Amino acid sequence: MRGHQTTLLEREAPRSRLELGLASARNGYGQVVSIEGEAGIGKTSLAVGFLDAHRRDARVYVGGCEHLTTPEPLGPLRDIARDSEGRFALSSTSPLATFEALLRLLTSGRPPGLLLIEDIHWADDATLDLLRYLSRRVRTAPILIVVTFRNDEPASQSRLAALWVDMPRDCRDRIVLEPLSADAIALLAGSTGRNAHELFALTGGNPFHVTEFLATDGSAVPHSVREATLARSLCLSALARRTLDCASIFPRQIDQEMLRLLAGDQECAGVEECMRAGMLNSSGRTLAFRHELARRSVHEAMAPLRRRELHAAALDLLKAREGIRAAELVHHAQEAGAAEDLVLYSRRAADEADALGAHRESVQHLARAVEHGHWLSDQERADLLERQAETGDECGSFEMSLAAVTKAIDARKRAGDVVGLGNALRISARLFWHLGHPERAEQQVQDALDILREHRETWQYAMALSTQSQLDMLADRNDLAIPRALEAMARAEALERWDIYLHALTNATTARCSSNVAAGVPHMVSAIAEARQRGAPDLLPRMYANLAYMMTADHRYEALSDYFDEGIKVAAARDNAPLEAYMRGTRAIALVDLGRIQEAMCEAEFVLCGPYPHGTPRFNAIIALARARIRTGVAEDGVLDELRAMPTSGRDIMRRAPLAVVDAEALWLGLPRPHALDRLGAAFETACCAQGQRWALADTALWLRILGEPVNLPAEIMRSLRPAHRAHIEGRWRDAATAWEAMGCTYEQAIALSMGDDVAQVEALALFDRLGATPAAALLRRRMRARGARSIPRGPSAQTRANPVGLTRRQAQVLSLLGQGLSNAVIADRLYISRKTTQHHVSAIIAQFGASSRHEAATAARQRGLLGEHEN
Repeated sequence: MRGHQTTLLEREAPRSRLELGLASARNGYGQVVSIEGEAGIGKTSLAVGFLDAHRRDARVYVGGCEHLTTPEPLGPLRDIARDSEGRFALSSTSPLATFEALLRLLTSGRPPGLLLIEDIHWADDATLDLLRYLSRRVRTAPILIVVTFRNDEPASQSRLAALWVDMPRDCRDRIVLEPLSADAIALLAGSTGRNAHELFALTGGNPFHVTEFLATDGSAVPHSVREATLARSLCLSALARRTLDCASIFPRQIDQEMLRLLAGDQECAGVEECMRAGMLNSSGRTLAFRHELARRSVHEAMAPLRRRELHAAALDLLKAREGIRAAELVHHAQEAGAAEDLVLYSRRAADEADALGAHRESVQHLARAVEHGHWLSDQERADLLERQAETGDECGSFEMSLAAVTKAIDARKRAGDVVGLGNALRISARLFWHLGHPERAEQQVQDALDILREHRETWQYAMALSTQSQLDMLADRNDLAIPRALEAMARAEALERWDIYLHALTNATTARCSSNVAAGVPHMVSAIAEARQRGAPDLLPRMYANLAYMMTADHRYEALSDYFDEGIKVAAARDNAPLEAYMRGTRAIALVDLGRIQEAMCEAEFVLCGPYPHGTPRFNAIIALARARIRTGVAEDGVLDELRAMPTSGRDIMRRAPLAVVDAEALWLGLPRPHALDRLGAAFETACCAQGQRWALADTALWLRILGEPVNLPAEIMRSLRPAHRAHIEGRWRDAATAWEAMGCTYEQAIALSMGDDVAQVEALALFDRLGATPAAALLRRRMRARGARSIPRGPSAQTRANPVGLTRRQAQVLSLLGQGLSNAVIADRLYISRKTTQHHVSAIIAQFGASSRHEAATAARQRGLLGEHEN
């Protein structure tokens, strides 16, 4: 067959890489392999041919993403669930439970498991999260995961770039399919009498285009693949053409019974003719076009009125059937111009998306319902807008959510809905806080409480009270936060609104923990257990984020790694991008504290360059990245500018103190920081009066002491500080160093030792050098020389600096490409990272080798055997 021949031509090398991946999976070392290329390049042909060859010696599962108006959450898994004969089903509780169930399916039974997910350029966020989840577990599992996607889809490139960055590099292989060569096309065209050179020029070597052109009668060469496809359809009977038109309105998969009814093809004669002509393929009870380009060609060739009529007819048929997904009905309703159905099913699709934690898709469905629901009352419109705002808040679409809730406020006012207005104001308060405007947030929630005070029996009042408690807690007003939280809990319990109860419980336990972290952590853990018991997964990310932040700020690292892992996992499962970013940033701070600088930089850069919202969720990542760069001597490049512009950075101690401490360290190392000492002193004075957040007082006092400033604290307060801080502030350098070492804070240990005698300072130098803290080491060497110390260690040799252990995985990748003489722009494109991030990595590599240029760093790496001979 000519089509089969096209599939095999010049695809031997990609097929071999797939075979190697499967062989590795058989040995327990799984991989994720992507097959990439333009539309029609043969991705599906290669993948399906590979799977068909191994259906007897592997357990094969296939799913695909559909080109719906809004991507359906975990759409590919519905295909797998349908074909699994009851062995796999999507969980109704959380995406994470679904991910775990799929992993069990893939790893149970005779190995290996072979999973294909097609067209992930149309994937929803939950499906991309699934691939992240699997990629982190596939390395030690007998699984091969194959995904296909178009690499010429601009809208999806940034999302997929973030996906590849988040996957472990050693478990991923990327196969980029190239067009067929002129020789291959000449071979295909040889027996047809067609002009191979002209065919190559017209098709660019695209296999699908070649096949379509060769399938025409040869009387003329079509000028586009659309014309080629339509030329093939003209050879069909009227019934088959009608069947093909009807089939084209269904993205990806077509139910045979539905197509028979829609096309009036009672005997399936039209379907069979389309299959004989190669226009449709059969898979069980479903049909599909041989390629999406062919489906679009047929669909777009129809008259607009004809398309609307078919979609309307399909919508009526689907509405009468059980188990039809709302997202599918939305697609046909929009194409049919059925506004009432569009609004109805968009709301249902949002419900289905929210149940899976797919908040971004839910937001799109709700926005569509608002846009097309012109007949809705102000009350109904406000309900939709508020839900859109709260769902957008969950996934970090703060600006969009604020615009939606602002419209909801206007609609509530027009409707005279006092209780609804109070609730809308409460929602807007959360959004203003996320955007870094705490004063606006507090004004909005105060207005909400004023409006709702005459309606204290409502859940809206209880929720507004809990929101006020949250803002009090964040502003370190624990004396107000705790009683308000307790009142909100009591009101919520009476109403059996356990979501509000748990929200207020989080405020109360966080406020108490802020005042005494050691005593408060068990209560926070208990609150998390209660949220799990009550089935409130959407509240878990905030609970974990608060717990992890306070433990990190107070330098309590025992069990912290587990809390980070679990917290980030539940945030990702609920599509809560803001809190996932916040926890990743907090983890980066902990990594800096523990001396794992390169890991911290990678974690922080992932947040800042990844699919996360701006505003307060990025605060911790920016702080961590700034600290890491300052300590390693990498240029900051204005990374702190975003924080300085936030109003919250000049008001709340939980923002002011970390920023002041970063500037203090930069000043200590000799970097220009005007007024840094004044800001540190002001933050210290504020922290002295704080009700909680004792860590802010400890850190600001510590850095005042390091900068040589006097620190006078009452004995009672001094006793409340951690032993390392207390000893360091009091000048007991040996005790401080011992305490810092016990905590795992090597950098601070070295600073304490640098306050000591000659032996201690030599020990400090060794620690700074080991950490790669070049600026601190240089500062100490200057101090030692200034006071006449002898036998000052010279620091790491060039050979030590070239040790590959000193490079992160990402830096090693950059080094390899740098060794090939590639520019930063090309390296960025190859690794799917920003050019700015690439520059930071290159700067770090140059510093790591003690080089003065890119070329010098590459030469040093090659001399140490870190680059192959081809890398020059």
